[in-house]
Amino acid sequence: MSILNFIITLLILILILSVIVFIHEFGHFLAAKKIGVYVHEFAIGMGPKVFSFKRKNDETLYSLRALPLGGYNSLANDRATNPDLKDDEILENKSGMRKFFVLIMGIVFNFVLAIVLLFINGLFYGSPVSDPYVGDVIDGTPAYQANLKTGDLILEVDGTKVSSWDDILLETRFLEEKKESFTFRVKRGNEELDILIEPEYVKGEDDELIPQFGFTQTEIKEKGFLNALKYGFVGTWENTISVFKILGKLFTGRIGVDNLSGPIGVYSVIDQVKESGLERLIYLTAYLSINVGIINLIPVPVFDGGRILLLIIEKIIGRKLNPNVETILNNIGAVLLIILMIYVAINDIFKLV
Repeated sequence: MSILNFIITLLILILILSVIVFIHEFGHFLAAKKIGVYVHEFAIGMGPKVFSFKRKNDETLYSLRALPLGGYNSLANDRATNPDLKDDEILENKSGMRKFFVLIMGIVFNFVLAIVLLFINGLFYGSPVSDPYVGDVIDGTPAYQANLKTGDLILEVDGTKVSSWDDILLETRFLEEKKESFTFRVKRGNEELDILIEPEYVKGEDDELIPQFGFTQTEIKEKGFLNALKYGFVGTWENTISVFKILGKLFTGRIGVDNLSGPIGVYSVIDQVKESGLERLIYLTAYLSINVGIINLIPVPVFDGGRILLLIIEKIIGRKLNPNVETILNNIGAVLLIILMIYVAINDIFKLV
């Protein structure tokens, strides 16, 4: 790998992550401003400040920090650390619904970003038809021998309904145990058929065994503003469902934790995708933004979802949780997250090497 290629890929990674984090934090920021919470700082990146400024008649310090990893809003959360502010400028004095509004808007903005990016792709490059119609069937391959035909619409894989190529990939490739055969239920004309295909397995770059069936997906795209607008919403919805399916398979053990990727893994993906052009990079950014939104929904205290869970608990018990209990939960969540991040980073490094 050349130094120039490394730098270009790294810069693209930094740009993508910065955009996603900026949008997420901007959602929190706008919500906090909307309900009158005092915002000390709105920062992109971590570590020492590189650049900062204040706007006229605005208390917030806007800053860019040295490490392009993450970002944050420094809100006036409690009275203890903000003794000089008015009561209605402090987040803890707001109603539960207003706190929920601040927490959820970061996640909402991640999905809005995905919708906008997929709309842009659809507008300039065309909106892909996601229905899994079979494209070419290559002579002599398992699919050819099993009598799969061009134009067949795949309905199920081993009894699991599929509605997109992502679903098919999920049911055939990312499995803990490699299957000797897969049953594809397809629609051919007005008839539904079950086709048994025994794939050939080949080793990938990281020695992962990848099933090869011998058929391609269709490359149908629709043009026009309305199709692009539809793709923005439908594409975001389908990718969201796909991510939830992946999480479900992770929790049930059908997909191994070694399939998770962090920034290093994302770097590797960008290095491959960037050669395919801007369309693929825009799509990847949308997909990563959806991932960030969903991850922040996970009810672990270090994420927005965890803080929302605490709000729900407080609503149920009718009083605020003991700050010490909240601190302990946050610390436990942070430790678990750090352990997971270290594991994923090591796994990514081994895959890269």
